Amino acid sequence: MSSDPLAEWRAEINSRDALINDPEGQTAKLVGLAMLASRRRQVSLEELNEMLELCDAARLWALSQWEEAEHLGIFASEPFDSDEDMGILRVGR
Repeated sequence: MSSDPLAEWRAEINSRDALINDPEGQTAKLVGLAMLASRRRQVSLEELNEMLELCDAARLWALSQWEEAEHLGIFASEPFDSDEDMGILRVGR
């Protein structure tokens, strides 16, 4: 259990790597921290609402990053066809 959920939420909302690596898991963590901060009366209900909206926006941002990466072919599983393909990093699934 976090000793300061509000401070932890503030740090985690800016963790782009964590959001991109696990959008759903990081969002759940952020929501949990926001709710805990509310229960501990660190934030008002209005602030809680804004925090939850930011959680959702962060999740949507991370998912859009995944979609863009897919569109660019970053996660393509086929091998490189030529040296020209080396401009795009491809990671096998």
